[in-house]
Amino acid sequence: MSDGKDLLRRLRNLLNEDSDSGWLDEQTSYDYLYDAAIDFVDRTGCVHDAQGITLIPDEEMYDLNPNFLRLFLKNSSNNYYINLYDGSRWHDIIWKDAEDILYNYNASARAAIPSYFSIVDSEPPGQITGTATAVGANAGGQQILTDAAADFTDVEAGAIVHNTTDGSDGIVLYKESENELVTALFSGTDNDYTIGDAYVIQPQARYALGLSPIPSTAYTLAVTYVKRPTPVYSDYGVYEFINPNVLVKYAFWLYKYRDKEPNFGDAMYKFWEMEVQKKAYSINQGQRPNRFKVNMKARQ
Repeated sequence: MSDGKDLLRRLRNLLNEDSDSGWLDEQTSYDYLYDAAIDFVDRTGCVHDAQGITLIPDEEMYDLNPNFLRLFLKNSSNNYYINLYDGSRWHDIIWKDAEDILYNYNASARAAIPSYFSIVDSEPPGQITGTATAVGANAGGQQILTDAAADFTDVEAGAIVHNTTDGSDGIVLYKESENELVTALFSGTDNDYTIGDAYVIQPQARYALGLSPIPSTAYTLAVTYVKRPTPVYSDYGVYEFINPNVLVKYAFWLYKYRDKEPNFGDAMYKFWEMEVQKKAYSINQGQRPNRFKVNMKARQ
């Protein structure tokens, strides 16, 4: 297991750059490692989660969690599906392309149990602005943004944050409460928060789930999905999957393309590709048989 500090060290060593190198910068290195983490999780399906959704009669669209990356469960016909619980048994709702659903769309059609669903883009929440109401010192590359007047309900890990007073930019690492966020800031005067510092937050875009026919009953959906990994942009942050050191090879590849040395980068990308394929194969083998249910009922 490697934390953020160790991943940066490994990347510098692989690139043969000193810790005070002017060619590397921490934010770009973390960006490249995070790009690698998202691609790794997307292709291997090694990190997943489940979201419970209570249906609203006559409501067809439902926002998915901000960390939704892609669907996870497939049935024996290799079709993606989600689960609906009607109070006594589970039903599978099958994925269908949004264009197919729209082609046969009937705005007046209702069903207690929809037959199909699709995933489409949703509008991102609006920007959030305010000022810090407490000091948020830099500790290990992390700072706490506190705004007693704020509502950070729509802000999750991965949102972009700017401290417009000291000129720093960064990313939200996780949420402490409705008015406290843990962030990582870079390239500013101080890379921290003092009382009165102004900030701008752009929550990340998200997906929405659409059902067909439109539900008529308030049943419960269980959406099991591959989730976007929590970003690591600080010394002691860790990714939630085993052997994150493989991410360094992907970041090396991106740096070498920026350095106009694609041959070196492509050679390292081959090592990355082999590691991804090996991990994906082992996970896919472990998922067979590939049908399982998610129990949303409380334990008696």
